[in-house]
Amino acid sequence: MMNLYKRGMIFVTFLGSCLSIVLIAAALGTNYWVVAQARRIPNPTESDGHVHFGLFQGVKDLNVAYGWRTYHFSVLDLMQQDMDFMVYSYWMTTVVTTSSSLIFAAASAVFAVINTATTPIGSFTGVPGLYLWNLLTIILQMFAVSFWILQFTKKLQKNVMSLEDQANLWTSDGRAAYGHSFWFVVSAVIVHVINLTFIYFGTSDSREKKSSVPVTEEKGNGAIMLY
Repeated sequence: MMNLYKRGMIFVTFLGSCLSIVLIAAALGTNYWVVAQARRIPNPTESDGHVHFGLFQGVKDLNVAYGWRTYHFSVLDLMQQDMDFMVYSYWMTTVVTTSSSLIFAAASAVFAVINTATTPIGSFTGVPGLYLWNLLTIILQMFAVSFWILQFTKKLQKNVMSLEDQANLWTSDGRAAYGHSFWFVVSAVIVHVINLTFIYFGTSDSREKKSSVPVTEEKGNGAIMLY
């Protein structure tokens, strides 16, 4: 019964890791790490703009009282054209750590399945490995979250417009916010923290000790009856 409980708890972490993989893949593939509203400084009441972008691609919709115009752009091209748009090292760290966390989330899912089906002998493939893969995933995801917060605080909350747009007096100063792509990564961190909780309670020795108490009492009662 105890072994079934342990395997069940570990299998739950497999589901959690799969959810994390989906969240991280969605974060990398969607263009909503930042969303912002834009206005032209000379005529803020007659102009309107919406900008959103991810780590690689983005879209901006601009309207200057003549109708909406939609433009697709590359984040890399924007950084090359405007060195002040983002801190490149922060962007690269976010990309690398987010992508790497996807690999370790997959590893935690694979080894969760292995531990559900069998009882591995090695540390990296057994329960200690489950702690390791989940912790490494959390660390990488926290790096991604932290560096994007730094990026947003230092650059993106002040401006997400291209040099051409700025020349046309477009501004997004104070109108930017974190998009749902960013919150996908934050959610993935929470998922792996929950995974660690399930691993701890599923493999903790305290539960085994509690389950052994009734057996001891039963032996004691039998000895009293024989006496």
